[in-house]
Amino acid sequence: MLLKRRLDIADIVREKGEVKVDELSELLNVSGVTIRQDLNYLEQQGYLKRSFGGAIYVAPEHGIHTKVSNTQLTNSVENNDIELVLACLDLINDDDTLFLGHGNLLRKLIPYLYNKKNLTIIVNDISHVVLAKEFTQAEVLVIGGMISEHNVIIYNKELDSVLKNHPVSLFITEVNAISPENELIIQDSGLMGSYQLLLKNAHKSVIVLPQRMSHNEVNSIGLLEHIDTAILSRSAMTEYHQQLLDCQFKQSLTNKKSVVYQKIQG
Repeated sequence: MLLKRRLDIADIVREKGEVKVDELSELLNVSGVTIRQDLNYLEQQGYLKRSFGGAIYVAPEHGIHTKVSNTQLTNSVENNDIELVLACLDLINDDDTLFLGHGNLLRKLIPYLYNKKNLTIIVNDISHVVLAKEFTQAEVLVIGGMISEHNVIIYNKELDSVLKNHPVSLFITEVNAISPENELIIQDSGLMGSYQLLLKNAHKSVIVLPQRMSHNEVNSIGLLEHIDTAILSRSAMTEYHQQLLDCQFKQSLTNKKSVVYQKIQG
């Protein structure tokens, strides 16, 4: 009930832009004290900002905390992120062994895993661990190695043995760009070796591309042909649509914010 209530609160704040403690207390039939505890936790995780007597929805990656109106919310990058996250969620099944790549966008996926059963989640981002333990009943494995300044494990000599003992059914990671040569580009070269290994060993692989970013084409983890699914924002889709079609992908789902491409089998 705690997990579901906090997810409900996050959704209500996201949809309304601003909400009061008394309103949440009445909607969810719990005390104001409980609501305040929930809001404090959700603020710590970056899902909202506390205001006098309630909470407001913000886009944390912008680095500023301002009220988001309904119009702003509809058009915000943050709202695009949620659509990408929900597209990822549709690909995750009960009993999966999921390797969840680093980063803020995929961190937002974790609370939505609360109703998935018998998950094993492998992570290389220390910030993922607290959310995974709080919001899911999954077995959580953290691969060991050197840690970057962003609390991401960028080098891991134990990954081979982890994959042998826990075969990955689904690998999800964010990429910065797809090069003209169909290379999947990430920002941090320290992650290349691990992600290349995961692409080779995971049963299925998914990339998420919120928007095209500047990149160094040396930081390639593999080719489009190595993945099964690509989830793109509308802005990224404009640039990469034809490239994905040329690589034998087809659109399987589309909405106002995101597009899902699946590799054509056979």
